[in-house]
Amino acid sequence: MSLEFISERTFNVNGLNFAAKEWGTPGATPVIALHGWLDNAASFDVMLPYMDNLHVIALDCAGHGNSSFRSADSSYNIWQDIAEVMAVADQLGWQRFALLGHSRGAIISSLVAGTFPERISHVALIDGHMPSLADAQGSAVQLAKSLSEHRRYTASTPSFFHSFDRAVQARVNGFVPLQESAATLLAQRGVREESRGFYWHNDQRLKAASELKLTRDHLKDFHSAITAQVILIQAEGSPFYTSSPENDESFSWVSSLHLLTMPGSHHLHMEDQAQQVAEQIQGFLQPIG
Repeated sequence: MSLEFISERTFNVNGLNFAAKEWGTPGATPVIALHGWLDNAASFDVMLPYMDNLHVIALDCAGHGNSSFRSADSSYNIWQDIAEVMAVADQLGWQRFALLGHSRGAIISSLVAGTFPERISHVALIDGHMPSLADAQGSAVQLAKSLSEHRRYTASTPSFFHSFDRAVQARVNGFVPLQESAATLLAQRGVREESRGFYWHNDQRLKAASELKLTRDHLKDFHSAITAQVILIQAEGSPFYTSSPENDESFSWVSSLHLLTMPGSHHLHMEDQAQQVAEQIQGFLQPIG
């Protein structure tokens, strides 16, 4: 029996509203799903119907989809999402749960699992597990860049398109190319229309550099603290799929990591490989069902 969409949900965390799509069966294996940068909760619409025996809350992260933008004096450092994910879990009454993350959402999932290892049972990562690392010596330059970009993007407006289809094609042909069907799903949730045309409803400040980047020692500490079972699915055709000493070393920091490489692009879970991705993750999560 495949997972079925239940309803839209909203969670209030520190004055921000977090929209979510609820799938599956309450009481089944609890999962919080986190999408990638500039995507939204529709990221999991293709793969979830191939899964079963789960209760999934697919969040729109702050600044994305139907969720609130952060306040004017805030920003979008990746560690800020940790407390928000845990607050949603607390509102659901989930003391222990699994995480499913893609790209930026996969990175957040890893950080959550390292910060609260006693709360996380399993972590399923799709084409992402850690942010790009930096040396502490570059912190001053990084902060200056972040503050400058934050100011610039605060004053900026999104790109407007003459039609919904043009907005879809902007994602199809973007930095990370997408199949049109996948881009359309994201657009149905993420594109808005106003007098100037159609635009992607994401906070422009998401494009600003982080105030600080995590160092190798930071990431090692987070990943070494993970006690959950972890699966990482890497896409062969992804621009983020590289074999490097930095990546290879980071894999050794997670004690229970199963690494799997599959054909496909960065959004393989939304494209032709969606069923295979779902089956791999279903088999990984099933023991806790």
